[in-house]
Amino acid sequence: MMDIGFAIDGTLAWIWANILAIVGWIIAMIAFVVVPFRRPPAKARNWLLIFFALPWVALPIYWVIGRPQYAKQRQKRVAELPRILDRVIRQTGMDHPEFSPELCEDNHSLASLAHGLGQFPAVIGNGIEPLGDYHGAIDRVIGDIDAAQHHVSVEFYIFKNDGVGKRLMAALERASARGVTCRVLLDALGSYGAVASIKRRLEAAGIEVHDILPLRRRLSSSRVDLRNHRKIVVVDARVGFTGSQNMWAPAEHGRNANRELMVRVTGPIVAQLQAIFVCDWYLETLEDLDDAAMFPPCKTGPGMGAQMIATGPDNPVGGLDLIITQAMYNASEDIVIVTPYFVPTDALLTAIRGAVLRGVTVRLITGAKCDQRLPGLAQRSYYQELLSIGVQVYLYAPEFLHAKHCRVDYEVSILGSSNMDFRSFELNAEIDLLCYDAALAKDLEQVENRYLEQSTRVCADEWKNRPLRKKVLENTARMMSELI
Repeated sequence: MMDIGFAIDGTLAWIWANILAIVGWIIAMIAFVVVPFRRPPAKARNWLLIFFALPWVALPIYWVIGRPQYAKQRQKRVAELPRILDRVIRQTGMDHPEFSPELCEDNHSLASLAHGLGQFPAVIGNGIEPLGDYHGAIDRVIGDIDAAQHHVSVEFYIFKNDGVGKRLMAALERASARGVTCRVLLDALGSYGAVASIKRRLEAAGIEVHDILPLRRRLSSSRVDLRNHRKIVVVDARVGFTGSQNMWAPAEHGRNANRELMVRVTGPIVAQLQAIFVCDWYLETLEDLDDAAMFPPCKTGPGMGAQMIATGPDNPVGGLDLIITQAMYNASEDIVIVTPYFVPTDALLTAIRGAVLRGVTVRLITGAKCDQRLPGLAQRSYYQELLSIGVQVYLYAPEFLHAKHCRVDYEVSILGSSNMDFRSFELNAEIDLLCYDAALAKDLEQVENRYLEQSTRVCADEWKNRPLRKKVLENTARMMSELI
């Protein structure tokens, strides 16, 4: 007869001997239930593969980067943003019929999609001036701040206490001394190492400064890498700046010089830019900036039709990829993508493939070198697929190409802070401008031509024959890039 006590002891001994494997399987089974929630099947499969192969490795990684949403505390603040935006739209009157641009059916559909995504309508009467010179753009920002009479709103992902940052701080100090109300937001991670010194200097001049998602405030985010990647300057509600450029001098930090693209805007679009800043200010301070001088009634006049879109975890409806994909489906002649990071969604790749098959010329202009190892490898894994369907790929060499824009025919231009990758589409808080005007498209074409003059076109045969070890590294990075 079996000794029950002996059997129990043996079972317990086996459990203790295999405790790591047993707990590993428990972790994997829990992941099998949790991971697929609110995650596309392809990304869920990648996570589950790691969980079942290396559960003890997957668990801490998932804890750090596996949950692409804000924590509940911050979600409550985010829930208030539609109310703030609705107030701004009513206060400025930008939703009145006289501000609606006359658009063709395709562009009207695109503008409606953008309105549903970002809450802002397309408005006419805007001036949009591209600024492609790095230091020239800074000069224009500082020049407008020096002319400020009422308020200045500043928000950057990277704001450093270096040669460029000090110029901006000096301009803000001069404005504050004149009685101008200045407010500054800077991302805690993007501006890491400079936040404390910038706060000391500006607060001493009477300027209110807040770091976005402070690293010391863990409950503000479920992930430390959910960052605010926006670039915004608004002066007196009359002029604004946005685009790809941060407020720093890369060369002073051992980095290559950046090729950037900013825009200086005037007209009703400035109110939309200001509203995005006000929403970000509320998320950090719980202060609703409702000063009437910050949102005067919009005025009609000649100019371009455009609208702003703010995307990210604070806008769970979707990312800029929805807009870009729809715009590509409307293309009939020409698509140009300029981006430092190209890690597209499946839907975006399908739109590109469909455009090429319709006879649309598609060109990708990106950097010959990337400043980040993983995204750089991941994006290179897509080149062969793009080349095989007829996309022209150009590698820009003189500087690090950090500019970001997409032009579709001579009708739609999209530019701002968003890269063409999963991080911008799903994780970062981004800001982008949509313009429905041939004049800006022509300006961007000239920018593209300057890039192309300094770029090398990738040869499909040469790229196909690159070493196997590079292909393996690139494809591995591609899979890792989808673990969001």
